[in-house]
Amino acid sequence: MDSMAEIRRKIDSGYTISVAAAMDNLVNVIKTKIKGHRSDMTNIPEMLLLQEYCCHQNPIICTTALRALCTFMLSNNYQNQLLIDWLVILNPQIKCRIGFIQEIFELIVFGLKNKENTNSNNINTLVDILIKIMDESIEDWHAIFFHMKISTHCDDHEFITGWLNVTKRLFKFIFLSQTSSNHRTSFVRLFVEILNCASDYDLLFEIYSWLQVDKLDDILFLNNFLGEFCDTIPDTLHETKYNLCLCVIQTSIQLIAHGFDPTSMFQRLNSLLILCPCASDVLLLCCSRILSLCSSKFVLKTIDFCLNVVKKYGCHKIIAQTVVASILQWNRTKLIDDDKMAMILSTFNSDIAISRVCAKNHKLFPFLSSDSFLITSYSLIKLCPEFNNKQFISKWLSEINHTSDLLDNTMFNLYLAGLYLSKICDRSQQQIVLKLLNKQYLLPLISYALDLEISHYGRFDLMKVIPTAACKPENISLVINFIKRFENSDDEALNKLSINMYYDLWITEVRCYRFLLYCLSKDKPGWQWNVVKSYTIRKMVKSNPNSDLVSVLKQMLGFYIKHSMYLPLKFTLESLVDLCLAEYMNPESLLKVIDNNILDVHHPSVISSYCNLLMVLCNQTTENEKRSEFFKKLWSMVLHTNDSTVKCALKSLSNTDLETMTLGVLPKTFQSYPKVGTQLEDSEKLDLFNGPIPGECWVKFLQNINKSFINEAQMTLSVWLGRELEKYVIIRVQSDHEPKHLKHLSEQSIARGLMSFIVPKRKQMLDVDEDTKVTCLGVINGADKPMYPFDWGFLEKYVTEGPNSKLWKESVILIAKQSTKSTSAFRLLYKCYDHHSNFDTNQIKLLVTILYKVSNIIFHDLQKQFVTEVINGILNNIHETNSNNNLDVDLLCHILSEFKQTLQSPQTNMENVHFVCNILQNIWCTINLENKEILYAFLGCCIAMPADILKNLRPYPVQESMLPKFVILCCAQNFIYSNTSFDSLNECIQACNQFFKNYKFLYDTAIEVFKLEMFIPYHHEFIANFMIYLTSFTKKTNTLTNDLFDVLCSIFINLIVTLSGYASVSFTNNRKLNCSVFPVALATYSKNTSQSFRIIEWLKTMITISSLPEEYSKLFYCCLAAFKNDKCLLVWTNRKKIILH
Repeated sequence: MDSMAEIRRKIDSGYTISVAAAMDNLVNVIKTKIKGHRSDMTNIPEMLLLQEYCCHQNPIICTTALRALCTFMLSNNYQNQLLIDWLVILNPQIKCRIGFIQEIFELIVFGLKNKENTNSNNINTLVDILIKIMDESIEDWHAIFFHMKISTHCDDHEFITGWLNVTKRLFKFIFLSQTSSNHRTSFVRLFVEILNCASDYDLLFEIYSWLQVDKLDDILFLNNFLGEFCDTIPDTLHETKYNLCLCVIQTSIQLIAHGFDPTSMFQRLNSLLILCPCASDVLLLCCSRILSLCSSKFVLKTIDFCLNVVKKYGCHKIIAQTVVASILQWNRTKLIDDDKMAMILSTFNSDIAISRVCAKNHKLFPFLSSDSFLITSYSLIKLCPEFNNKQFISKWLSEINHTSDLLDNTMFNLYLAGLYLSKICDRSQQQIVLKLLNKQYLLPLISYALDLEISHYGRFDLMKVIPTAACKPENISLVINFIKRFENSDDEALNKLSINMYYDLWITEVRCYRFLLYCLSKDKPGWQWNVVKSYTIRKMVKSNPNSDLVSVLKQMLGFYIKHSMYLPLKFTLESLVDLCLAEYMNPESLLKVIDNNILDVHHPSVISSYCNLLMVLCNQTTENEKRSEFFKKLWSMVLHTNDSTVKCALKSLSNTDLETMTLGVLPKTFQSYPKVGTQLEDSEKLDLFNGPIPGECWVKFLQNINKSFINEAQMTLSVWLGRELEKYVIIRVQSDHEPKHLKHLSEQSIARGLMSFIVPKRKQMLDVDEDTKVTCLGVINGADKPMYPFDWGFLEKYVTEGPNSKLWKESVILIAKQSTKSTSAFRLLYKCYDHHSNFDTNQIKLLVTILYKVSNIIFHDLQKQFVTEVINGILNNIHETNSNNNLDVDLLCHILSEFKQTLQSPQTNMENVHFVCNILQNIWCTINLENKEILYAFLGCCIAMPADILKNLRPYPVQESMLPKFVILCCAQNFIYSNTSFDSLNECIQACNQFFKNYKFLYDTAIEVFKLEMFIPYHHEFIANFMIYLTSFTKKTNTLTNDLFDVLCSIFINLIVTLSGYASVSFTNNRKLNCSVFPVALATYSKNTSQSFRIIEWLKTMITISSLPEEYSKLFYCCLAAFKNDKCLLVWTNRKKIILH
C-alpha cells in the first residue's frame, strides 16, 4: 500500500486515474483504523483528509472524494444520519457544485430504492440541501434540472410515487420562488410528466393555492402552468378536471384585469365547462368580478359569455342577482343599449336561469381552488340581510364557539372565510372569525386576501395568523416563504412584523428556531424594526434562555450603542442581564463592556439593567472582597442625585441576599444609630434591649433616605424582612403567653431593629420621630408574613386614639394581619373596626377578609356595625348615582366572595351565618340586576346557603317589580337542591302566570342562570332529577289541561339544547323545529355525558305513559330514532339549519 505522502502526491496531480486509485488507497487506510463510532469522523486524520479533498477546487478531486466518502460510509455500518450531518457541514465549503449535486441525487435515488434501510428524515435533509443550493445560486438550477430529469423513471410506479413525494418540496420551492418565469418554466413539463405517471394531482392544486399572483410575470407563468394540465389530465378524472377548471377561471380573471383580451380564455373555459358544468356558478361569480375589473371594450364580450353560460347551464338566483348588479354598473356609461339590457334581464329572470343542468356536488379537497369558494361564500354573506346586524354576528359567533363539530366542516369554514372577507364584522369580531377558522383553511384565505388586506385596508390581522397556519407540518415551508416576503420588504411596517411572525412560528413549531435566530442576527437601520427585534429577543430570553442568544445580543449591544438607539438598547441590556442571571454569560465581562462603552450609565435606558447587573454580581460572586465592592457600588447608587438611579438601586437591592451582605458596606450616613435612651419605664417592666444594636441601622436608613423615595425604601426592607420571617418564624399555635422582648433574635435582625424603635417604652427619648415609626410599621405590614411571637398590646394606645394618631392606620393593619396567629393582636382586633370612613378600599377588603378568618368566634358589635355601614354606603352610592362605579362594584363583589367562604366554612359560628344572611337579604333587595358582576357574585353565595335560608331570601309576597329576582332565586334554588323537590320551578311558573308574563322570559332567565360557571357542577344531577320529575308529573296528571307540563318540557328542551351546543335556535312552541333539532341535541348530550342508557330508558318510559300528548310522543320517538341512527349527529344539513337559522 502506498504511503500517505505518495497518496497525497497522486491525488494532488489531478489525473483522473491516479486520483481514483489514490482515493481507493486512502479509503483502505481509513478502513484499518475505524472503530465504527461517530468519533471516527474527527479522530482519524485520514478521514479528515478525505473530507478536506471533498472541498478541493479541482472538480476531479472533489467529485472523486465525495463519491469515496459516500460509498465508504454507506458500506461500513455507520448510521446514515452521520453521512447526512457531514454533507450539511461540507455544503458551504464544497467548490464543485455539480459533482456535489450529482452525489446528493444518487443518495436520494439509493434511499428510495432501499426503503427498509433508509430513514425518511435523511432524504428530507438531502432535499433541504438542494433547496439551499438553489436559494443561494441561480446558476445551479440547470444542474439540478438535469439530474431530476435523468432520475425520473416512469416505468417503475412504486419508485415514481416515492420520487413525487421527495421532489414535491423541490417543485414547491421552484414554483413559489421569486425567480423569473423563464427559469421556472423548464421545470413545468417535468412536473407534469411526474404527476401524470404517479396519477396524483393533489400537488398541482396545492401549488396553485400558494402561488403569488401579484406580478404579471407570475400570472403568465401560472396560466402556462395550468394550460399544460388542461391538455394532459384524462377526462375521466371528472373531479380533478372540475377543480382545474376553477383554477383556470381564477387565473383568467387576473389576466383580464391586466388588460388581456378574454376571447381565448373564454374559449378554453367553454371547453372545460362541457366536462364540468358544476363550475358554472363559480364562473359566473368570477365574471361578475371581471365586469368590475376589465376595460369597457371587453364588457359586451363578457356579458355575451355570461348569457351563453346561463342558457346552457342555468344559475342560482342569488348568483344571478350578483351578475346583474355588476352589469348594471355599466349603465351610467351608456355602453349597453336598452334592448340589450332588456334581453339580459329577461335571460336572467327566465325559468331556465334557476334550473340546474348538473346537480351533482363534488367533495372538494380542503384548500382546492380556494379562491373560487371564498368568492362564493363572500357573495352569499354580503347578500344575507341578517349579517348587517353587529349584535346578530356577535351572538352567532358565540354560539359557533360552543359547537365544535361545525368547525371541522369544509363548507362551514369557507362560509366563515367569506364572512371575514366581507368586512361586515368589527375588528374584534374579525379576530374571533380568524380564531374559529380551522387551521387548514387559514393559508388559502391568507394566500387569497393578504395583499388586499395590506394594501387596501391597511390591516395586519391576516399576517398575524400566518404562523398559526404552520401547525400543519406540510405548511411550514410555505409559511416560511410567506414570512420571507415581508422580511425582505422595503416597507418597515411590514418588515418589522416579520420578526413577530418568526417568533410566533417558533412558538407554534419548535423546529423553526433557527429561522428566528437567523432573522434576529441581522443588523438593519430601521428604528421600529430594532425595537421589535430587541423586544422579541427579550421574550425569547424570558421563555427560553440559552447560550445561542449571547453572541446575537452582544452584536446588538454594540450596534445600539454606536447608533444611540436607546429603547432597543434598554431591551438588549435587560436580556443580557437575564442571561447573566441564568448563568449563560459572565456578568463581570458585561459590566466591563458597559463601563468601557457607555458614558452615562444613569441614562433611563441603562440604569435599571446596570443596577440589576450589580445585583447579579452581589449574589453570584463567591469572593468576599469582590462581593463587598459590588455591594458598595450598588449602595452608592442609593445616594445619587438622579431619581431613576435611586429607585432602580433600591429595587435591585431588594433582590440581593441580605445574609451575604455585611453592614459595613452601607454608606456612612446609614451606619450610625438612632439617638435614643436605653433606660426603660419601670412601670411596664419591659426588657427590650440594653443598648443600640446593629439592626437599628435600618431605622437610620429610613430616617436619612431622601423622603421622595421612602416608599421604595420601605418596600425594599419589607422584601428583606419577609425573607427573614419565612426562614425563622416557625408555624405556631396561638398562645396566651407572648414574649415582651426580642432579645433571642440576631442583633442584625431587621425585625428586632425596627421593633426597638417602634415600642414607645424608652425613657428620655431625644428624637420622637413618629413619621419614621409609621414607616417602620409599614415595613412590617408590607412583609405580609406572620411576625415573631410578640405581645402587641402596646398598639392599643394608637388604635384607641383613632385617626388622631399618626400610627393608627398602620397599627390597625398590623393587628389585622397578625390576629390569626397572635392572641394579643386578636384581643385588639374588634377595636380596628371603628372609624371605617377613614379606610381606603384595600384596607376595607383586608378587614372583611379577616372577618372570614375569625368567623368561628361570634362577631363583635363593632365588626357587625362596620360591615353593615360599609355595605349600606356602597349600595347608596350605586343607587344615588344610578351608575355602577367600578370601585364600589369591585368592593361589593369582594365582600360577597368572603361571605361565600364564611358560609361554606364548617367552623363558622351559626350566629355569624344568620348575620351574613341578613346582610345578603338587604343586598338582594337593593341591587340592580343589570350589574351582572354583582349578580353572579351574589348567586355564588346562594350555593353555600342552607335551603331554608335561601328560600327566605326570595321576596314574598311576589310583586311584579320583584318578579325577575324571584325567578332567578327560584331557579338557583332548584338547580342546587333538585334532589329534594321541584317546588321552586313550579312557583316560578305560577308567578309568571300571576303577572301574565310570557314564558320566553322564564326560559331566558333559567338558561342564563343555568349557564353560569358556578352551577356547572350541578348540571348532570339536575338534568337526571328533572327527567325523573317529568315522568312522575306526567303519571300523576291524568289530563294535561293546563300549560304546566308544556312549560316544564320547554325548559327541559332549552337546557338540553344549551348543554349540547345547539343554543343558537330559539325554542318557543315550534314543534317542527323541536323534532328536527332537540333529538340531535339530546343524543349529543347523552354521548358527551355517557348517559345514553339512562336517557334511552327514560324515553321509553315516557312513550308508554297514556296521558302523554301526541306531539310529545312524536318528539320522544324522534329522540329514540336519533339514538339508533348515530349519523344524524354528523349530518351537515341538520347543523346548517341550526347555525344559519
